[in-house]
Amino acid sequence: MNKRVNIVTLMMIASLCLSPLAIADQNEDIPTNAQNTGVHDSLLAALSHANLVSTLQGDGPYTVFAPTDNAFLEAGIDLSTFDTDEENQTLVDILTYHVYSGSVDSSQVTDGMTATMLNGDDVTFTVAENGDILIGGATVTTADVISSNGIIHVIDKVLLPPQDITEEDGDICYNTITHTVAAGASFEECTAYAYYENADFGGQTFTGCYNMVTHVADPTVSQEICEAYVWTPALDIPTTAQATTIHNSLVAALTQAQLVATLQGDGPFTVFAPTDNAFLEAGIDLSTFDTDEEIAMLVDILTYHVVPSAVPSSAVTDGLVAVAVNGDDLTFTVSDSGVMVNDANVTLADVPASNGVIHVIDKVLMPPADVVDTSDCAVIIGIDSTGLAFNQPDVSINVGETVCWIWEDESMAHNVAETTADGDNVRKSDGIYSGEAVTTIDFRYTFTEDTTFFYICEPHATMDMRGIITVGNGAVVEEPDPIVEPEASTVPGFGTVLVIISLLGALIVFRNSPRER
Repeated sequence: MNKRVNIVTLMMIASLCLSPLAIADQNEDIPTNAQNTGVHDSLLAALSHANLVSTLQGDGPYTVFAPTDNAFLEAGIDLSTFDTDEENQTLVDILTYHVYSGSVDSSQVTDGMTATMLNGDDVTFTVAENGDILIGGATVTTADVISSNGIIHVIDKVLLPPQDITEEDGDICYNTITHTVAAGASFEECTAYAYYENADFGGQTFTGCYNMVTHVADPTVSQEICEAYVWTPALDIPTTAQATTIHNSLVAALTQAQLVATLQGDGPFTVFAPTDNAFLEAGIDLSTFDTDEEIAMLVDILTYHVVPSAVPSSAVTDGLVAVAVNGDDLTFTVSDSGVMVNDANVTLADVPASNGVIHVIDKVLMPPADVVDTSDCAVIIGIDSTGLAFNQPDVSINVGETVCWIWEDESMAHNVAETTADGDNVRKSDGIYSGEAVTTIDFRYTFTEDTTFFYICEPHATMDMRGIITVGNGAVVEEPDPIVEPEASTVPGFGTVLVIISLLGALIVFRNSPRER
């Protein structure tokens, strides 16, 4: 596809060639002709600073792509900053990236051709439809300035050599123009992006960005963006998630729940990151999370996606259980079809971050509902299907047992309020009370003595929403005092008369009885 300069023999038509500088002298060497142009003072100063003038005065032949003074100015190159041996070596690397060891005139240049420059790095040529010749990102403004030891081509930009980066120098593929991450891209894939104009790919003409490892061609990507991928150290988890471009909803949720700073901490963290589409399918509308209770619910959901340790895909086994930051368990399934966490598929694993790892998933994980411990409840009373009655309005329990009134997310608010007697619609002033009516409640009361407990739901008392609890033998009913029969009534003095009459009768009998002589 690409041909080295030393094997190129095709000639371009004369209209593609730009006129050489009129002041050039074919008998003078390259540094002298560059100095005589009047627009290469910065280049000559740089060559002198880097001790390269004598090199380019040698036999050659050399081909020099010479940036103008304005090009040096735009590149912000200040020679006063190159004073250490390391800095001077950097300058030498930049300057020798503009020199090819050999003679190449404009007629030898073909579109897509590459050449290895004097510093050892490759550069790619482009021939535009209008005939312009480009080397890297610079345009040749004047071509074929013939010198005694080579050729000068004037260019409008300073060429910066590609950085010598190895796989160990970074973790992720980052685009410096779009500020996005090519999630999952390897080092080889990241460094294989190239932009082509009117290139011949299998008999088809292609203009656009092409990856020589993945063989993915994208005609919609500009040259600037295509050439802006760099292999760089990983960013923190929120920044990396934002840069994937498919986790905007997740980052927005983290921001609303004030968890961004937490996930920018040292970690390590493992984040199972739902995509924007996953948030959409879950129906999560962040505008509905505005109260403290709702924000706490959002925090619970988000922290259910975070494990407070590093869990790379290599550590995941079938049936593995990990405890999320919110305290609930996550369960992993490994099968031939892939890896799942709970019911979500891991669509992309091991996206590196500076403080952990991200696994992309296709669903929002919902924390399991908190299991209510009702082991101490002798009876659990809820709301019936009508919403206007207790589901167990009349129950009996033993002394010392607990009754639990429990309901959740009812459509109407209810409460428990003791009344003095059955049929009352007003709460007993000092009675048992669950508080204001609510749609979710867990109210428990332990009865410690025999009693009959009457209660109502205050908002619906007039609709006869009430209940009775008989504890032990129920209420103790006090027996009334025994009825004492009153003594027979007599007429005053009548009893005394009877006594006198009786005494008189006894006396008469005594007198009439025979006497002994």
